[in-house]
Amino acid sequence: MYVLDAENLVKVYKGRDKSNYTRALNGIDLKIENGEFVAIMGPSGSGKTTLLNVLSGIDRAYEGRIQISGAGIHSMSADELALFRRQRLGFVFQEFNLLDSLTLRENVMLPMVLDNKSVVEMSEKADKVMTMLDIYNIMDKYPYTVSGGQQQRTAICRAVINDPDIVFADEPTGNLDSKSSKAVMKCLERLNSLNHSTILIVTHDAFAASYCNKVIFIKDGRVHLEITKKGERKEFFDEILESLAIIGGEKDDL
Repeated sequence: MYVLDAENLVKVYKGRDKSNYTRALNGIDLKIENGEFVAIMGPSGSGKTTLLNVLSGIDRAYEGRIQISGAGIHSMSADELALFRRQRLGFVFQEFNLLDSLTLRENVMLPMVLDNKSVVEMSEKADKVMTMLDIYNIMDKYPYTVSGGQQQRTAICRAVINDPDIVFADEPTGNLDSKSSKAVMKCLERLNSLNHSTILIVTHDAFAASYCNKVIFIKDGRVHLEITKKGERKEFFDEILESLAIIGGEKDDL
């Protein structure tokens, strides 16, 4: 069974004039297996973020079918989907979305607090993931006192604390410098290899995508190309750049 199985996804943005509309997604099919680490790339306006928002249940105004671990999120009620997203999905955003009034450790434990997990379980799991992502020694600091890379690693810990079926990450390195970007991508790579976490990221950054095992390129709302890592990361990075050039990636995408 695929962790994520999407068929014929169509998303239309309508203008004020009913005859004026844009197809952001134009019949996309996507399958992701358990333990895959996948990046979605494409030129600006290709539909990358729209696709992520639809797949993760953030955007419900679409046509098509989406199953996550066999559950059809396309047919869930708003309440059912809200519970499913909280308990079964993990999210990492470009803006970190941490609460400044909570310590890093408390931010990480927040999803478990909402599910009324025991203090012992919360502490054990928080310690484990924060150790794995090398922020255990700063767990009692507040978000505004640490670097952007450390904040993003905290957000990643929070995303995986409930052992989600899949983690969705929207431009996870978008607000980071090159050193912090490398640290964050290494953390995602570690989660994928050690925890077998299934991760789907949207990125314009070829360097970030080179840490993934597969890259799917979309353009004009359609899947145009898919490549899989076969050798070293540097070779994959070069292949990603070539693929972006083939589909017409802009300079910013390179």
